[in-house]
Amino acid sequence: MLQIALVGCGVIAPQHIAAFAKQYERATLSVFCDLDMEKADRARAHYEKLLGKSVGSRIVASYEEVLADSTVDAVDLCLPHHLHAEYAIAAARAGKHILCEKPLANTLEDCDRMIAAAREAGVVLFHGENMRLDPVVNRAMELIREGRIGIVTGLQQTYAHWQPEAMNRGWRARPEEAGGGQLMDAAIHHVDILRHVGGEIVQVQAMTTQHRPELGPESEDTGVLNFRFDRGHLGQLFAGHATRNRGGSPLLTVFGTEGSLTLEAFWPRRGLVWFPANNEPQVLIEHHHWQESFDAEIAHFLDVLLEGVPLRATPEEGRRNVEIILAAYTSARTGRLVEV
Repeated sequence: MLQIALVGCGVIAPQHIAAFAKQYERATLSVFCDLDMEKADRARAHYEKLLGKSVGSRIVASYEEVLADSTVDAVDLCLPHHLHAEYAIAAARAGKHILCEKPLANTLEDCDRMIAAAREAGVVLFHGENMRLDPVVNRAMELIREGRIGIVTGLQQTYAHWQPEAMNRGWRARPEEAGGGQLMDAAIHHVDILRHVGGEIVQVQAMTTQHRPELGPESEDTGVLNFRFDRGHLGQLFAGHATRNRGGSPLLTVFGTEGSLTLEAFWPRRGLVWFPANNEPQVLIEHHHWQESFDAEIAHFLDVLLEGVPLRATPEEGRRNVEIILAAYTSARTGRLVEV
């Protein structure tokens, strides 16, 4: 059984903990690491509640202690963006496998350093992009490959929700730490989905704005991104966290010459609907929950480590997502269409 250290016990940690609890026969969260020991203690308590028992997991504040622990096989990094590179490289040098939450890093140079360190150490660097592994997204991919909607002619993605004000403060309000605003923090998820479903993005045109001043003057909360894909079709993403009553749900429509698909990956109703040409819509996946994407992410990470299956969310894919978001920022700043 693998021993995993959860490093960073903040806002996204409960989703990771729940997913690991479902994989208890294969891996244990043996260490909870956070500078705030109360957060780490709450994270451990949540894990034990889900398991229905204590498994002797430790709480530590020192990452160096995690790296020095020979029983720890891998680290799950749920940290502020600016720490990803430093912590991942240190883990690689200590011989630990790495699951790193998105974005892989804030700069392409840091992405390259992380990839090189993992390759040199012979460890897995898993880009933690849960949406790429979501069952709804992957079922849609199967339908597209089967030709159910003909040739893809375009994609339109909406990600609109109201982010809690507390999450708009601290490091997220400091672009030098967050790598930007909403685009780097959340829209990057949906860039990955668009690339996964629609093919490679080769041109980006973007506009950004801000409605929520607590972010500070330099961090956008809303952006509209237009894309050209390598196969010639176009796509669009509206991403913002200044919208009430929508929830964090992305609605993606994939348009084709013989029909369309809609994906609602965070909501439990009508997760995937197929609109065939000249026929009634068919609900292909109805019951679905956002947590399923994290469950799939953690299960795949363990499949890679324990069974040697090919990595489906590679660090190179994570680097490409960062490259596209950085191109969007360049476009928003200059008003130009940017080649990627």
